[in-house]
This record gives sequence, structure tokens and C-alpha cells, in this order.
Amino acid sequence: MARFAGVYAALLASRQTDGTLDLASHRQQLAALGRAGLSGFAINGATGEFTSGTEAELETVLAETRAAAPAAEILCGIGAADVYGAVRRGRIAARAGAKAVLLPMPYFFPYRQDDLQAFVLEVASAIELPVLLYNLPQFTSELAVDTVLSLLEHDNIVGIKDSSGSLDIVRAITEAKLPAARIIGNDGVLCDAIEQKLCDSVVSGVACTLPDLMTRIFASSGEGKDFTEGRALLEEFIEQLGPLPTPWGLKVTSAVRGYTRESYPFALSQEREGEVESLRAWFADWQKNL
Repeated sequence: MARFAGVYAALLASRQTDGTLDLASHRQQLAALGRAGLSGFAINGATGEFTSGTEAELETVLAETRAAAPAAEILCGIGAADVYGAVRRGRIAARAGAKAVLLPMPYFFPYRQDDLQAFVLEVASAIELPVLLYNLPQFTSELAVDTVLSLLEHDNIVGIKDSSGSLDIVRAITEAKLPAARIIGNDGVLCDAIEQKLCDSVVSGVACTLPDLMTRIFASSGEGKDFTEGRALLEEFIEQLGPLPTPWGLKVTSAVRGYTRESYPFALSQEREGEVESLRAWFADWQKNL
């Protein structure tokens, strides 16, 4: 059984103005985060805007990541609209030496639980790497607790990255005493999960901007000054991100810290420009509290 512990930074996608990969910015991000004592990196998830990337681009990003961080643990998202796309991405991840894949449910169309179960079982049986279910109901069909518990009986499904904002699934896994990885994928519920001993690790979008804060919170085990102060800072930060779409706020704050260059999938409206500038100004001052 694969083991997962600590904080994995969910890497931001880096693109140039013409939409092509900005590999210099990607390497800059890896260099900055590589100094923070993280467990590793998650690539091609929601923070990495997986629906916009091609298979060739995924292969390139994985190769660049492995070259820059040879010893890092890599969790690779293999999100697709069908089984075939997910399996192809899973095989790309295997060739690149990823530790495991993150499997979101097929996006765009809504599906029933029996559909999701059939999809996951077909993918998990077709690829070599351990599979982490990726519950992402903001953008895909939501996994129910009973569906997850059933899927975890498959030999190649080793746990879940739950980005739902609910702790119901990880609590059910804990209460059932299953040997499955419980990875929190929503920074807003991480502190509750740590306090209640419901998680083994976190894949954190916030960690791509505030890696030191997230590692400090996680290492606290839910106790002491590091936890209480860290929790207050995290909650304040997440609140400020609120007006912007995922992951635009993280792009702004990462750029302020010099970790990446900002890039967006289309031109910002005048209203968005104002929100981005407000966040930029707030964060430039607020980060002095860290």
C-alpha cells in the first residue's frame, strides 16, 4: 500500500500570452517551493487547470518537474471526459515516475453513482500506478460515501483526495478503519480534519503560495500556537481569495511572492482587473505577517 504524508503543493499552470506552456515560470515555481520542505507536488489538478492541458503538455510538464526535483514525490492528475483519456494520461504519469495518479470523475456531463463506479473500475484496472480517487464536486459529479467505500476494495485504488469541503468521506474511511490514504484537497477544511485526526496528508493549492504556513499548520498536529495562529492566517487568506475564480487568486499571490508569472485563460474584464489589483495590494502588505 502506497503511503502519503505531509503537504503536497498543487502546482499552478504556467502559460504564456499565446497559451503555450511557460516552462521558465514552471521551473521558477518549483525552485521556490523546493526550499519549503514539502512532501512533493501535485500536477494537473484543478489548481493546474487540467481541462485546458493536452497530453503532450502533461508529458512536458512532468519531465520538467522531474528534472527540477528528481527526488520529489509527484501526484499526477489524469482528469478526462472519458476512460480513454484518463488511461492515456495515467500511462504518461507512469512513464514519468509519478508516485500515484489523481483520478477525478469524468467532467462536463452529470453521472449517476453506478456510472462513476464503472468509470473508476475500468481506469484503475488499466493503469499500473496506484489510484487516488479525486472527489471534485465543484466541477465533476460528486462521489457518495458508499461509492467510495466500495471502490476502495479494488486492489489498485489506495485512497482519496477529497476536495469537496466535507469531511464525511474521510470520516467514514476512518471509522471503518480502512487502510486507505485520506488526503484533504480543500484547504478550507484542513484544520478541522487535522484536529479530528481525519487526514494523512493534504494536497494544497494554498501551499503553492504559502508553503511555509501550510507545512507549519500540518506539522502542528492540531495543537499549540503554530496551529491556532496558522489557522487564523489561513482563514483570512482564503477569505480574500473568494471573489476570484479558482485558481486566479493563487496566481495573483504567487506572482506577488515571485514564485510564478500570472497567466489567465482569457483577458480579464475591467471588474476583474480591479479585483486582482485589490488582492495584489492586500497580499503585498498582509504577507508581512507570515
